[in-house]
Amino acid sequence: MATERASLVSDWLHYQASYNPERLAAVDLTTARRFTYAAFNDRATRLATALRNTLGVLKGDRVGMLARNSTDHFELMFACWKIGAVFMPLNWRLSAGEMTKVIADAIPCVVFVDPDFAGLLDGCACPVVGRGGGDDSAYEALISAHAPEVRMEGVTLDDHNTLLYTSGTTGEQKGVIGTHLNSMTIVLQSVTTGAIDNATTCLTYAPLFHTAGLNSFAMPLFHFGGTLHVMANWDAAEALAHLSNPDLKITHTLGVPFHLGMIAALPAFASTVFPTLRLVGVGGAPANRQLIDIWASKGIPLSQSYGMTEVFGLGFQPPAAARENPAAAGKALMYLDLQIGDADGQELPLGERGEIQVRGPGISPGYWKRPDLTEAAWTNGWFRTGDIGVMDPDRTLYVVDRLKDMYISGGENVYPAEVESVISKVPGVIMNAVIGVPDARWQEVGMAFVVKAPGSPVDAAAILSAAREKLAGYKVPHHVRFVDVLPISAQGKVLKWALRDLAQQDNPA
Repeated sequence: MATERASLVSDWLHYQASYNPERLAAVDLTTARRFTYAAFNDRATRLATALRNTLGVLKGDRVGMLARNSTDHFELMFACWKIGAVFMPLNWRLSAGEMTKVIADAIPCVVFVDPDFAGLLDGCACPVVGRGGGDDSAYEALISAHAPEVRMEGVTLDDHNTLLYTSGTTGEQKGVIGTHLNSMTIVLQSVTTGAIDNATTCLTYAPLFHTAGLNSFAMPLFHFGGTLHVMANWDAAEALAHLSNPDLKITHTLGVPFHLGMIAALPAFASTVFPTLRLVGVGGAPANRQLIDIWASKGIPLSQSYGMTEVFGLGFQPPAAARENPAAAGKALMYLDLQIGDADGQELPLGERGEIQVRGPGISPGYWKRPDLTEAAWTNGWFRTGDIGVMDPDRTLYVVDRLKDMYISGGENVYPAEVESVISKVPGVIMNAVIGVPDARWQEVGMAFVVKAPGSPVDAAAILSAAREKLAGYKVPHHVRFVDVLPISAQGKVLKWALRDLAQQDNPA
């Protein structure tokens, strides 16, 4: 059985290099590097040889990448896959303390790092290789010093191929395991929902350490022989220029409402023409009718999607449906069963609110070294998303609330428990609770409600200083409110809904 399944995992770059060697595979827009499939496969194969022969990476080992977006991410990803290793892109927005915990948990064989982020790895017990975005670097030296000897062999659909770290409701970083079966499911879903084929040319600016940036349009595109253009950093004006450039022929892109709203707010947007753009995916948060209509006025449809790291694709709204019903998350993707269930995994009647639960081949098999979390995430064969939803009679999904109190700031998931833990350690703080509140620029930002000890001199500046020291910037609250008491339920839990009501009644500005 293992031999039969192993034959189903193909080396995508090797295939495209054999059949379409001169087709353009990837363009690094920051460094102006351009790679045909023949060149991209050659570099990835040389890198795979270096991983195996010089760095001692074996099947199942983790290989980290701590760098801004570049074509090198995908080069390293495919190099890992060629030898059965696990690609682990790391979030450069984490603090040094958070990064140390991730490295200690994953124990990568090696981490490739940009010079700007080397300090985040201080104290981490793992080999580090410098990356220079095409410039002279240890990364480039490894590629040039090795022959393209490796061939993909013995890699099965069940083998791990990615490890993406995300924060849980307790604030701890947990590694979400990806497999080749998960990736193949994403490839198939990209055809049915995103119309990805060998004529697809995608622009990506979403962070490649997140599942959306890595997997939406970008990763499956290489399966079909399309072309990927990569921006190292987010810049609205630059993105607009690329999307409208007839020479680049961009057909697809993906962003959160924050990205697409910033592009639409540019003065140049009104006169811009998009000659080749066919589909713009939007996720991370609901896109409102105004944003959808603004892009529709330019002839560009927005397609809403709903997913998470553990289940990349759950719901999808085709462009026409997204404009007609922007509040909906869409219908379940192909190769996925979706239900609104109770705590026992039993389906609830249509129209009744409950937990969004899913099953299918696109779901992560679990959390790295955390069988307890893996077991808790499954009930009666269904994966529990932790989100509250409802389905209408035609089984269109609506996400009603976040069971885990997570909020989304500028496309990044923020878990209040993690922020609350940091604030609780500030001298003079007795209790605190954090919620997400609406923000014109970032979609949502954090508001911390703090109860301080009588006579304590602690102020907002001290709380924000502590948060900035311990947390990634997007997790730091924008507002601090001191209150005499927090609303508490009979069970002793903070009533977040009451805090949201309070936030709405009193302008935080």
